[in-house]
Amino acid sequence: MNESRRRGVTRAYVGGLIFAVVILALAVLIAAWAYLSWMLGGGPVVTPGVNFAASPLIVLVLLGMLSLILWMQSVVLLGGRKTPSWPHVLLAAVGGYLVWCLGGLLVGMSVEETWLSPFAASLGVIWGLSTLLCWSILARRVYTDRPTPQWPWEKRGESGPDWANTDDNPWGGDR
Repeated sequence: MNESRRRGVTRAYVGGLIFAVVILALAVLIAAWAYLSWMLGGGPVVTPGVNFAASPLIVLVLLGMLSLILWMQSVVLLGGRKTPSWPHVLLAAVGGYLVWCLGGLLVGMSVEETWLSPFAASLGVIWGLSTLLCWSILARRVYTDRPTPQWPWEKRGESGPDWANTDDNPWGGDR
């Protein structure tokens, strides 16, 4: 990372980045839980009598917790720290696992669905990796001189797939 130059970012940029990472974490969580359900032959909650809305509510709380941790980590990075904030990574991973387990016990899930569940373990891993992803994107933006990534057709001098902005006619003949 370049020592001499530091680019500033707005709160809106950080908020948008956090929103994108949280949505990505939710998408990966859904995919991971779907795969685990398929492999194990059952969902994350199979205890009879547990309210259907209990697990989505716990996941919503977890998403809020992840958002808050990502914000705190971003503040630390913008304060000048150039390495990942490992306490925040651990807080997200272990905290996500603990919130799922304790919340599950409160709503009546079994110990197998909370403390011993591969679903809970995958949640902790995804939350920890999400914090590292958010840190890496924000660190690249703030502490490097690298420009925003572009598709090949966005670079200067290339017409790309948007031929309407040029005089080219893909069908030949006159316009």
